[in-house]
Amino acid sequence: MKSIQIRDCDLIIEDKPISPPYPIRIAYQEVKLGFGRGSADLDCPTANIDIPQDNEELKSILPTGVYFGRCKLRPNSKNTKECSEKRVNNSIVSVNKGVFLKKDEIDASLPCVLSIGYNITYEKEGLSERSLEVHVLKNFDNSFYGAEMQLTILGYMRPELKFNSLHELMEGIKIDKQVASEVLLWDSYQII
Repeated sequence: MKSIQIRDCDLIIEDKPISPPYPIRIAYQEVKLGFGRGSADLDCPTANIDIPQDNEELKSILPTGVYFGRCKLRPNSKNTKECSEKRVNNSIVSVNKGVFLKKDEIDASLPCVLSIGYNITYEKEGLSERSLEVHVLKNFDNSFYGAEMQLTILGYMRPELKFNSLHELMEGIKIDKQVASEVLLWDSYQII
């Protein structure tokens, strides 16, 4: 049986049948604008979606930290009209509602790594409510702000950590992406 644990903070992940509480499925919802730090500061663009607030059980079984899973994308089913929106930092971003997604990207099961937490490394700009940020382990030709994303969380990798610098955070994210990429190729995670 395969297993992986790279850092002391990582949980041991094994290639064995998925067990409760996983898989956790979050229904399609709109990808929102975040701070823009994933792309600009960390070379790790993320899609921000809401943690369902009306689901107390879901909130209790999802501690802060880094997870791996699969997601699906589709153009916005309610509105495909492009627009511009302002980020928290006042930059203007084009919101294309997913109209530029390619046919093979729409409703395809895509590997991803995700973070649920308060962005504690960005101490001064931290969050008062937990965020859910998904990094799809695929390169896209265009952004897909305003598209809809469905998420299936398959496992927990490590707790949320406060890094001492952006360089350390980037190294941590690099390892998170490597671990998720490897684990999602294992047999146990292919049937989802």
